[in-house]
Amino acid sequence: MKKGEPLKPMLQKIDEDKKHKEDYLVNLKSLNVTKTYPGDTLPRLQFEGKKEKVEMPMTDYALGQLCSKLEIGTSYIRKCLPFPDLVNYNLNKWISYKEDRDLMVRCNETNVRAILSNRYKRLDNDLIAHHTLDKLMDMGAEIQQSRYDGDYLQLTAITPELKGEVKKDDVVQGGITITNSEIGTQTLLIQPFIYRLVCTNGMVVPSILNRFYQKHLGKVLIDLERDTQAIKIIHKMKKQLELVSNPEVFQENLQKLKDAERVKTNSTKIVKLFKSHSVSDYEKAEIYAKLKRNVSEPYFETDHYSLANAITNYANSDDVTEDRSRFLQELGGLIIFSHNPRAVKLR
Repeated sequence: MKKGEPLKPMLQKIDEDKKHKEDYLVNLKSLNVTKTYPGDTLPRLQFEGKKEKVEMPMTDYALGQLCSKLEIGTSYIRKCLPFPDLVNYNLNKWISYKEDRDLMVRCNETNVRAILSNRYKRLDNDLIAHHTLDKLMDMGAEIQQSRYDGDYLQLTAITPELKGEVKKDDVVQGGITITNSEIGTQTLLIQPFIYRLVCTNGMVVPSILNRFYQKHLGKVLIDLERDTQAIKIIHKMKKQLELVSNPEVFQENLQKLKDAERVKTNSTKIVKLFKSHSVSDYEKAEIYAKLKRNVSEPYFETDHYSLANAITNYANSDDVTEDRSRFLQELGGLIIFSHNPRAVKLR
């Protein structure tokens, strides 16, 4: 399993970033897409701040959110980016046409990073990280992976007392994985995690099972300073950390791993599965190699446990990005824990 980044520097970065992040409640019609400057690759957004006008370039993700709010095609606007005046004209024209409403604009030191509803519930990474880690330490959990990119947070911990054998000398440990986004890409999500000691594979139990999720959605915000809903959610999150690490939950998941050895599949089904989850030809060849198979073989059979472990073992490879590694961990879990892995959309 990829280790991500060291925990202490990551927490320091989260706390430092917090100082430079700012949120604004603004009217849609007060937004103005203005001229770009040398070095800008994306349009600049201007609006009234708390004391003065704010003007900074949007991230690509924020641009997509603005297009969604205006109900116009993001792909068209992206095609127009070489012509900034055309982009500004289109966006400002649609802003003037749309019915006015309040939005939350989230910024960091250099960019508009998100444009969201004024019902967006702020569950920020500093809050999640510190409360989660405090609770995990109290539970005796060991952090195995931590990752933070300014907007997205992922923490994975192992609980040493949750341990069992799938088969002789194939020991797995139970754990917890927590993910959160500050810009609307996903909910706050807590899921069981399975760690295979023999080859340090990690597998995420799908969000459809044994999971806690909290949508970033709450009451309409009039005053950002009176946003107190997060306190109750944090309390629920801590309780869920205890539930997910319950020995009974681990034993249920361990039994599903054992059962997966008896669930047969074949290369025809695997090809269809990979196609439905956009697994590339290169990834397919690497996973087949982990199964000691070749993509040129016309037909072979294996079991769900072996297939899931081949996928999650490949997820550890140096040439696999952090994002893709997480996806493959989720895909491995889907094969073990879902009756129909093809029918569930991971992303």
